[in-house]
Amino acid sequence: MWLLASSYYFYMCGGPEYAALLLLSTVITYLGALGLKGRKAVFVITLVLNFFILFLFKYFNFFCETFEIDTGLKILLPVGISFYIFKSAGYLIDVYRGKTEPERDFFRYALFVSFFPELLSGPISRAPKVLPQFDEVHTFDYERIRNGLFRMLWGYFLKLVIVSRLSILDNLVFDNYSSANAWQLIIASVVFSIEIYCDFMSYSEIAIGAGQVIGIELSENFRQPFLAGTLSDLWRRWHMSLMSWFKDYLYIPLGGSRKGLARKYLNVLIVFTISGLWHGAAFTYILWGFLSGLLQIIGDATAGIRRRVLDLSPVKGNIAGRVHFVYSRLMTFLLFTFTTIFFRSPDVPTAFSIIEKIFTGLTPGVIMSTDVRELGLGTLNLCIALFMVFILIIADILKEKTGETIVFITKKDWYIRWAVYFFFTCSILLSANIGAAKFIYFEF
Repeated sequence: MWLLASSYYFYMCGGPEYAALLLLSTVITYLGALGLKGRKAVFVITLVLNFFILFLFKYFNFFCETFEIDTGLKILLPVGISFYIFKSAGYLIDVYRGKTEPERDFFRYALFVSFFPELLSGPISRAPKVLPQFDEVHTFDYERIRNGLFRMLWGYFLKLVIVSRLSILDNLVFDNYSSANAWQLIIASVVFSIEIYCDFMSYSEIAIGAGQVIGIELSENFRQPFLAGTLSDLWRRWHMSLMSWFKDYLYIPLGGSRKGLARKYLNVLIVFTISGLWHGAAFTYILWGFLSGLLQIIGDATAGIRRRVLDLSPVKGNIAGRVHFVYSRLMTFLLFTFTTIFFRSPDVPTAFSIIEKIFTGLTPGVIMSTDVRELGLGTLNLCIALFMVFILIIADILKEKTGETIVFITKKDWYIRWAVYFFFTCSILLSANIGAAKFIYFEF
């Protein structure tokens, strides 16, 4: 009851009136799950009502603007609505499929939907994983709490030290794209890719760490996506709780890969296009999702050709393997960065203008004449940002090899651990004057 009250208070700090929507979605899915018992009509009606809340508050304005319908209404988007609607919808589907029993304790279920660490921006946890943990006895565990606090510290470091600096460069270039040159736009696009990764992972780390301190284990959300060798692998590592939601509740019901290659590719396009729409009510997000799916299809369709080309290479053995390892990850990152131009742009024409400028205006002279220090950061903050991104890369490589960077560090001698704690804490405090915008995924 205390966690439930705290979670609602936490949500109401961002807008008290929208707590009613959270409660409404909770009541609808709670009652719907209790009344299912194999009744498909009840399931469909409950699911439609739940998603209608999302449509009304997230997509109604977009729908009216697209079809030029003047209603005189401008409905504001409640923070976190996509996350708790998807969480409650996943619970309802699991109950209908018989994968979990309907929760009869309303307050316990309401806590699952509104649990404050993941309420605003995920992860999107599943009921069978989280609900049983509310009944467990949680005792003080120094190691668990220490590791949870360290995850939170790492999350604040990513947001306040790295993102706060990178966003200055990104905003300066993209907000003035018409006067920026091709090389500046490329730099800003690369910076935005790193920025959005750090921004979203920072919230996930804070949420998972806060849950760990309390004793609740939440779903992991990232697994070093920029170390992936293909776009398909990158998306298996990125926003894993959302990707697994789409896989289990949309991709597989559509037929997955069971109905032939053409149907598989169509399903991928459908899932990623809808994923783009989930991120935002704009054609830029839809196009970003469609393009993300299309590039995965192209990668999968050409995998055999690329393997044969690699076999024909005169360079063999370990050297060839290392070159391919680096090349595949660099190309995956660049393709992902290309798609984020649509994600970052305010509209489709702007996105295409930026892409046209990049592909037609990049010359050696432009590269040589571009001073990165003039892109809003200055010399000192640019060097700090580069160094902190280097730390991020090292941390991701360590996690890829050891499985968990935080556990790796906490097993070191006390003076090493405390040196790391001190470094992160001081970095955060010294970055406080820069200021940090709200989390990017709060908008979704």
